[in-house]
Amino acid sequence: MTHSPKNVYLIHGWAANRHIFDDLIPRLPASWNIHAPNLPGHGGAPFDGSFDVAGTADALAGQINGPAYLAGWSLGGLVALYLAHRHPEKVRALCLTAGFARFHAAPGYPEGLSSPALAKMVALFEQDYHKYMKQFLQLQFVYAKDQQPILEKVLPDIVKHGAPTALLAALDAVADADARPFLPHIHAPSLLVFGAKDAITPPRMGEYLHRHLPQSELHIIEKAAHAPFLTQADRFAQLLADFVEAH
Repeated sequence: MTHSPKNVYLIHGWAANRHIFDDLIPRLPASWNIHAPNLPGHGGAPFDGSFDVAGTADALAGQINGPAYLAGWSLGGLVALYLAHRHPEKVRALCLTAGFARFHAAPGYPEGLSSPALAKMVALFEQDYHKYMKQFLQLQFVYAKDQQPILEKVLPDIVKHGAPTALLAALDAVADADARPFLPHIHAPSLLVFGAKDAITPPRMGEYLHRHLPQSELHIIEKAAHAPFLTQADRFAQLLADFVEAH
């Protein structure tokens, strides 16, 4: 009996692009069909001036001959949640790394951030994308300095298109988006991978997702920050491979 290849979609985060996964992909099973799309206004992808999380999820769903496996990082995880809610027939399972149901704190939701610092990054990225993206990613390797060569490998292709045109619009969309109301209705198996040292999407955001997603498992990687798939690449790849193969 032959099994059809698993369709896996890797969805990048804010201010990055699909090349953030260039090191991860070769670590994953060669039998998978792996897709790494660029979000609107990122990595040279078209941008009409507005960024809408639900609309982005709908557009991506239109590209998927489901059911597929979605692995979303940060903003990419939010897009994956919206896609799983709006198009459940397209989603076999979810992996959210450094993801969130809502980014900003709100009444009854202390897990969010009360004063996110990402808005300060917009002007810096627009001023010198290479310099400040490198600095941003270097911070993720503070607790995994031996893995720094991975950063040097992926950085040139990440920055070659210059700063994303959707920086501010996507950040505004993150501020407006709120997946909390529909989390209990997402029944796809969900793997949650967070870094214990992550100040952007702290582990408490993963714990919130774990409490509200009916079929979820949570892994917190001790020496990881906001990009576990880069800084703890082998461990992350193994977690993802085991999860996908089990579902």
